Amino acid sequence: MTSTAKLPDIIARTCICVVIATGLFQIFQPIEWMAFAAGAALVVFFAVTWRQLTAVSIVPMVLAAALVGIALWQEVGVHVFGHALERAVFLASLLALLGVLRTAAAAAPEIERAGRYLTAQPPGRRYLALNFGGHIFGTLINLGGLAILLDMAMRAMATGSAHLPPDLQEVKFRRMTLAVTRGFSLVALWSPMGFAVNSLLISMPSLDYLDFAPLGFALSFLCAGYGWMLDRVTAPRGRVVARAATPPDPADRRAVWLLLLHVALLGMAVIMLNAQTSLSFQQSLLLVVPSYSLGWAAWTGGRKAWSATTQVLGTSVSRFPLAASELGVFASAGLLSVLVVEVMPTEAIRLLAIDLQLTALPVLWIFAGLLFGLGCIGINPIITASVLGSLGSQLAIPGLSDTAIATLLIGIWSAVMCFSPFITTVAYAASLVGRSAFTVGLRWNWTYSIGVAVIWTIGTSLAVAVGIL
Repeated sequence: MTSTAKLPDIIARTCICVVIATGLFQIFQPIEWMAFAAGAALVVFFAVTWRQLTAVSIVPMVLAAALVGIALWQEVGVHVFGHALERAVFLASLLALLGVLRTAAAAAPEIERAGRYLTAQPPGRRYLALNFGGHIFGTLINLGGLAILLDMAMRAMATGSAHLPPDLQEVKFRRMTLAVTRGFSLVALWSPMGFAVNSLLISMPSLDYLDFAPLGFALSFLCAGYGWMLDRVTAPRGRVVARAATPPDPADRRAVWLLLLHVALLGMAVIMLNAQTSLSFQQSLLLVVPSYSLGWAAWTGGRKAWSATTQVLGTSVSRFPLAASELGVFASAGLLSVLVVEVMPTEAIRLLAIDLQLTALPVLWIFAGLLFGLGCIGINPIITASVLGSLGSQLAIPGLSDTAIATLLIGIWSAVMCFSPFITTVAYAASLVGRSAFTVGLRWNWTYSIGVAVIWTIGTSLAVAVGIL
């Protein structure tokens, strides 16, 4: 009975290993049939892990299957399906390999020490510390970083807030949760390991990482400042209950700098490999992430480097079946970004845009509304942004560059990912802190998310209007 119960997991793990191996092999020797073999492995994977799938993943998977049917009916060429599967394999491989990075990071002692230092900051610095922590932890560990920091924040609440009245405890609880989730959402603006950046890069082939990500990184500080301003404005006045808090351990500050170093080294390694070789940004990323992850695990293990490395690998592979829902979303996004543009009457849409005299700015506003609105009803931004990015490039609207489209989409993505109760970030954070996703996203965070979306759209529009983007 036990061996039978384990068989689906073994099959699922093997399938994702095949997908990863295909993605890595394709870097050096592109062979079209291998993309189809990896696609078949993904189908088998979803067949044996169907219990892990949720409505959030089933909807895009059904859409992808429907588009495959339409593309077959329209007799789309085999090479188009191969291209779509290559994107699906890349995104699935990236998600799985980032799981290795997450496992290696979670095992490093500096993660806990940095989290302890950030959550122990005094009230005047707490929001910015947790916002910064959500940003850095999210860059390195994705949702695992969100979980670690929120868990530490909740523990800090339990030990350091018992003296506060219940209503002030709830206010502090809300402010700490929002600081972390807002910081986590800033990853979408620039991170080379983030899915926002990579989904746009693969859907807009002429786009380069350095075209828009440095701007997104710079603007992430403005978003953090806007969130801090809202936090200060909504903070309770005249009811501060003073109590000596346990100060942060100065020795733990070094761990924060170590995490920053990890982020810098990872990013620079990807950018340098891309710049110094013929490899694309995505190919460089697929090579750097697992290499760095295993190197980090070996460094953490010290004299037991081999044991630590194999443990990280084993743990990461064992978790592949648990990521079925996320893998479904990302693989579907890869397919959709190619097939939607292929089956859609792009030329007719372009002529319609000309007939309607649509210029760059109205198109930007339509894209912003679609990405935010569809995210609010549960369509993951990775799907919408991938499709809009591909469509925007194909339409070739005068005055609307790929850089402008990408800049707009990453900002709206960041805004909606900490607002919509149907997006993983809000749903996961809500489950961790014991509140409903509607409370954490819609009720608590509407001023920040809608404000960022509106300000970002206005700013991008002005930049396009004056010719900066």
